[in-house]
Amino acid sequence: MSNVWGTKYRLLVEQLEQWVDRFIAEEPVESVVLEEQTVRLLMGVVRLLEQHQVNKRGQCKFCGWTRWKWRSWRRRRRCRVFQILDFAMCQNLDVVWWELLAATGAEASLAEVREWVEEKAPDTEQ
Repeated sequence: MSNVWGTKYRLLVEQLEQWVDRFIAEEPVESVVLEEQTVRLLMGVVRLLEQHQVNKRGQCKFCGWTRWKWRSWRRRRRCRVFQILDFAMCQNLDVVWWELLAATGAEASLAEVREWVEEKAPDTEQ
């Protein structure tokens, strides 16, 4: 018997990995398809941030939720959703690519990723 949520999760991960693979392979992607994928991803990120609003300590109600009142004294962890999105938006692009490739199982050093990002960058010298 299959788990519907497990199947949906695997399909979502496959979709995202295919998107990463297209970027790596530099396959031409129609602007309509790229725009659609970007809008879908942005909607997901915005909705996650709405759900995971953090207080001045970086904690959110969702990540710190517990159904046991007697555990309320325990220290709540910082919101992982916020930490990951903050990392992705604030780090250099080469570091973000390195983390993304590692998450998809690709083995590459940070130096290799930096070289690859530099090769992909449009020539800005004139």
